[in-house]
Amino acid sequence: MDCLRGEDLSRFTTIKIGGKADYLLFPSSYGEVKEAILFSKEKDLPLFLLGGGSNTIPGDIGGVVVGLSKLRGMKVISEGDTFYVEVLAGTPLKEVISLSIKENLEGIYKLAGFPATVGGAVAMNAGAFGVEFSNFLKEVLYVSWSGELVRARAEELVFSYRSSPFPKEGIVLSCTLELRKARENVLEDFKKIRRVRKDSQPINQPTSGSTFKNPNGNYAGRLLELVGMKGCRVGNVAFSEKHANFMVNLGGGTFEQVKALVEEAKRRVFEEFGIVLEEEVRLVESCGSDGWKVL
Repeated sequence: MDCLRGEDLSRFTTIKIGGKADYLLFPSSYGEVKEAILFSKEKDLPLFLLGGGSNTIPGDIGGVVVGLSKLRGMKVISEGDTFYVEVLAGTPLKEVISLSIKENLEGIYKLAGFPATVGGAVAMNAGAFGVEFSNFLKEVLYVSWSGELVRARAEELVFSYRSSPFPKEGIVLSCTLELRKARENVLEDFKKIRRVRKDSQPINQPTSGSTFKNPNGNYAGRLLELVGMKGCRVGNVAFSEKHANFMVNLGGGTFEQVKALVEEAKRRVFEEFGIVLEEEVRLVESCGSDGWKVL
């Protein structure tokens, strides 16, 4: 298993911002994931997970960062109009989307444009255009923090808006999706979704996607625009001129600039509307709560 010391994490995030990690491990099997957990325990260090880096911005990590990019692969079993797709956690979500377009499968193609891994899509319960990743889950195979391999049916797990039991319960190793043939041709709707994303989101700039979750009955982007955050800049990090809820790296952005911009956005929205915005993007640093101490 590859183990890097003092590695610059900006190379592994879509916004191209990141601090340095004490240890960066890339397991390629269940055995190596368990080994990474034991390594964290032996070193008495918190463990942090990094998938495709599309929904995470790390600062300096005084611990063990586990990248899942080597856990890739997909197995497809078709039974009539139903496809059962077993996907390893590090597989890019776009590969599942490509399969759904090729086989004309309903629903999951609406997540097109997410630069996430499948494991990340499970952990954040990725959603867009009226669907969530958990809608298609049949089961999840994960490694508990004790190193045990656990297979859980979707109905045994609690998913909600941009929320899942992971990584609190452990590290997602793979999942099985249940996808059904669509009655209509999904290609046109897929193309429409791609156009909407291209027209309304800064997909050609380094970004981490949506910064904040939508509050109940409202939209974070709308609130941010109303308080003047669209285009607002701290150093080399700004909220996009296209979409006020998307932070972009203008070149050389830093973790500290990201934090300052996020705090400014939250302050303005709270002072104007009394609404506390909750981050959708994970800002991770050693002193934060996103590292899981292996006991």
